[in-house]
Amino acid sequence: MAFTLAGRLGGDITAQAIQLAHEYEPQPPYQAGNPATAPHAVVQAVLARRESIVN
Repeated sequence: MAFTLAGRLGGDITAQAIQLAHEYEPQPPYQAGNPATAPHAVVQAVLARRESIVN
């Protein structure tokens, strides 16, 4: 339910990025809990954000 709410508030891309960052897959509202199933744009956004945090 949290991802659905995040999607409504921040948009689907934001919700998918949050889901991917947590690698959440059991009965997800989006297929973005794994880099292999997440949309390419979402994977790239999460990787870019991670790089800015880690470096």
